[in-house]
Amino acid sequence: MRVSKRTTIIVLVLTALFFAFTLLHASWLADAPEGGPKLVADKGVAPVLGSDGCVSAANAGYGAIAVGPDLAALQLAAGAEADAVHIPVEMADGSLVPVRQFENRCADDLAQPRPDVAATAYSLSRPELFWQVKGAESAKALLAKLPVGDRRHILIGDDAAVAAAKTERPAMRAFTVAKARKCAADYRGSLFGSVPKSCANGVMLLTLDELGFTLWGWPNRFLQRMAKAKATVIIAQDVADEKIKGLTDVRQYGEIASGFNGYVWVDKIEELGPALRR
Repeated sequence: MRVSKRTTIIVLVLTALFFAFTLLHASWLADAPEGGPKLVADKGVAPVLGSDGCVSAANAGYGAIAVGPDLAALQLAAGAEADAVHIPVEMADGSLVPVRQFENRCADDLAQPRPDVAATAYSLSRPELFWQVKGAESAKALLAKLPVGDRRHILIGDDAAVAAAKTERPAMRAFTVAKARKCAADYRGSLFGSVPKSCANGVMLLTLDELGFTLWGWPNRFLQRMAKAKATVIIAQDVADEKIKGLTDVRQYGEIASGFNGYVWVDKIEELGPALRR
């Protein structure tokens, strides 16, 4: 069958465009990023309970009485290979404190005062901390307790909380789950790999099933673009109703490129943390 000159030109042009598009997003054109993944513990680890169901009875020698069961849970998470810990907070008795980290019906444990934000931050000196708050007033109360200029503090909140954080501390990383998801959607919709405004100096929240070819330039070129745009990248198992669901199985970790150097949200850090560090 004879092919017209016009058809031949069209085929050649389309082929050239395909190779140009492929080259534009070729991961190997960018150097492998420095550093490795940072594991974020979604919640604290429940300390061992005594026969009476109390933390204090089982851990008298450990020191749980001194720090309280909720702070002990967060400390255990940090000690289970976590690079960061997620800490939702709430107002209780006029103080901003971490929410209960695990179900506890022990009267002695429940009677112990929960540590406020400042005490929690001081006790968790090594990992980064993802504080989650609602409302502008709670955000301001949180920031008043945290040292200025400390980059290990990150805020997750609603629009009001994030707006307050950006006003009080413009350099602080603060984001809503909805906008972090919008950044991911906007980038995937940008065929030429340009970083959208929703990502610049912001946060991109990805799920496992979004990794791969349509995440343009994944992994090296993609990460290079995000670094240039000063965008923080978080990978989770899923996001539903604006709640981040962490990885629950070691095998899921294999879906993430070995060169990834952003954050990986992890459920049950006590089980996955040590296994992922092998």
